[in-house]
Amino acid sequence: MTAAPEDANGLIRGRLRSWVATAPGERIALVMIVRDEASNLERCLASAVPWVDEMVVVDTGSADATVEIAESFGARVGHFAWCDDFAGARNAALGLATADWVLILDGDEVLEAETASALRHVVHEYAAHDGATCFALPVRSYWPAREGSDVADAPTVHRGARLFRRLPGVCWVGDVHETVMTDGSWTGPDMEYIDADAPVIDHFGYAVDRETLQRKSARNQLLLEHAYQRNRAGGYYAFKLGQHAITDGHPVDALRWLRLSVAEALAEPRPARFVTSSVEHLARLLMEFDASPTPLAETLPDHPASSGAHPLVGEAVGALRRVLGIYGQATSVWQRLAEASTRLGDRREALRAYRMVLDQLPDQADALLGYASALSDDTPAVMGILDRFLAVHGPRDAVCAWRGELQRSSGYIQQAYDFLYATLRDHPEFLQTRVTLASLLVDAGAANEALETLAPVVDVPTAPVMMFEILARAFSSLGQVDAAVHARMLASARELEGGGSDDTLVPPPVVASQ
Repeated sequence: MTAAPEDANGLIRGRLRSWVATAPGERIALVMIVRDEASNLERCLASAVPWVDEMVVVDTGSADATVEIAESFGARVGHFAWCDDFAGARNAALGLATADWVLILDGDEVLEAETASALRHVVHEYAAHDGATCFALPVRSYWPAREGSDVADAPTVHRGARLFRRLPGVCWVGDVHETVMTDGSWTGPDMEYIDADAPVIDHFGYAVDRETLQRKSARNQLLLEHAYQRNRAGGYYAFKLGQHAITDGHPVDALRWLRLSVAEALAEPRPARFVTSSVEHLARLLMEFDASPTPLAETLPDHPASSGAHPLVGEAVGALRRVLGIYGQATSVWQRLAEASTRLGDRREALRAYRMVLDQLPDQADALLGYASALSDDTPAVMGILDRFLAVHGPRDAVCAWRGELQRSSGYIQQAYDFLYATLRDHPEFLQTRVTLASLLVDAGAANEALETLAPVVDVPTAPVMMFEILARAFSSLGQVDAAVHARMLASARELEGGGSDDTLVPPPVVASQ
């Protein structure tokens, strides 16, 4: 593949008008490999074009208008004969880029409009740093509805190596589900991997019908199994096979692959960065199995011997600590360690881990809430954290209810009432906030007002047991004995049914989004 000639504006094909205005060292190239992406590519390129200085698109054999769309955006287009080698195709595309930094998107992805401007900020902050640097950006995947449901599954978020400095020796490795690493020609310091909260990449490739999703998964599964037989790749292929097992709904297989992945990676002189994702997935699964009512001997007949009340969580903590000894800035691993330490009752370690996350990502939502929960005996500190969360992330029902309850339990009844009332006025759909306000009103002797507060939601299927208990207290204080008895009967019935929505006013430690 050869570089294209200059265009009518005197720019080398692929370079955008912003190339001249962008400072040397901060120029960004969007580098893509695509095939038959005509239905998606325009949306993808349009999301990136305001934020990059160069576009490189390598086509691997499209039969539709993919190439024409890429050219219409001024991209430098190359062609690669497909040979079941994703890393080979990406490295061919990388060879056509000339900018200082490389942004990777797939055709079925876009830069989120609200956070896209952070791309320039991240590069500017690190432009003066020497050496190989790679940023792990949040990738939010959208999913179809499960069989028998009309509601799509909630999006999941993972971090992917999507923005890195273009240097000789920095390349892609892996036939499928490739990753960015330094190769044998690299003589500098180890690549620095940094977690960034933005920009967010929205991925729509899984938001297809289940049949198409299963077909894609089967194709990748076969490629990965063949790759694993040829080369263990320091645990990388076991990691990707574990991910596929999770997606396909086979958690026991996933656990086996992820254990293999972490063990193989840690046996390497310098484990590759993917081990942070591998151990994060492993720890999550171990904690899920720990909380499962399924007998351990039946579910995991080959689990390692361990002592303690939560042996699987203990295994997770050990693996997380080993990886943090290598990648001490991996915020997602610190987050998992905080959650696992909380499960084990190790408050000191949980607090330390949450602080490590917040030192790097001060506004990370799950870390803020987890840290607040771990600091539950320090009400002023918790209030400060909740206020910070609300200022950054906006009103959330559980957080508003939590804050109001903290004020009430600290004796600031009027302030709690004012906050809860104002929140409910702006967000009448907030069920936990409504229940918290009603509880405050009953305690304050305003039973009628409490009943009025709860009246709009008494028939809501997700109403918590606590709501009916508050109703019973309100009716009792008004001398309406029969109504109070009926409310208690409803509370008992709802408890037998599973309790409705979260019945706690102060939420438990939050598990990170997947």
